[in-house]
Amino acid sequence: MTEAVPARELSLPPLVPALLSFVAGYVDIFTFLALFGLFVANVTGSFVTAGAELVTHDVGIAGKVIAVLAFLLATALAAGLIDLIRQRGGAPLPWMLVFETALLTAFTVFVLFGGPIKGVGDWHGVVGGLFAAMAMGTQSVIVRLLMRGIPQTNVMTGNMTQLGIETTALLMAWRRARQLDDAESQKEFAATRSRLLVVLSIAVGFIFGAVCGALSYAAAGLAGTPLAVVIVAGLAIWALRRERAA
Repeated sequence: MTEAVPARELSLPPLVPALLSFVAGYVDIFTFLALFGLFVANVTGSFVTAGAELVTHDVGIAGKVIAVLAFLLATALAAGLIDLIRQRGGAPLPWMLVFETALLTAFTVFVLFGGPIKGVGDWHGVVGGLFAAMAMGTQSVIVRLLMRGIPQTNVMTGNMTQLGIETTALLMAWRRARQLDDAESQKEFAATRSRLLVVLSIAVGFIFGAVCGALSYAAAGLAGTPLAVVIVAGLAIWALRRERAA
């Protein structure tokens, strides 16, 4: 698991993590609105709501617990698949994006064609949430293991902290660059600006995804869920083509 990552796995256009962040925000809004407060990207939210439901004896706690366990299972499974693909000399990124696409497709099928979701105990809603949580767990591992140096795309608390840190670091680096006006300080300023832009693009991507998800749900209901599948499938196709061209 700690072996060096091939260079081709590190060279990613900035748009890729931003799009994954968009998907996380988009899916999280849909599960929250359609599945009675279920967070599948920011699973911390599901811990909080499950705790509240435990106190109020709300049966919705079962779906939250199942989703959290599914997220955990998916992270272990994704890490194992990445290791297996590497051992066989392959590039894991394309196939892990395909795997995430399959999980999001299963989520979409269950919530779209399983019938109206009228309560927290509807089985197709619970199973749909399970697959959504697994998709987000897989995405979390993809970013952590295959996109080194990229912040998580589905956990915004840490990214907001990092955004504040990098903003201050950028101001300090800019000040040093103006005062010293040498190559080293200019290099430091450029590196800090690059880090800030990465974190900012992911944060904006998540917020934009959440807003678009809310608007889509309000306008079309669950019929808007396939957009997340289309985006990740597009990224998988891009990654497969890049691998073949390498």
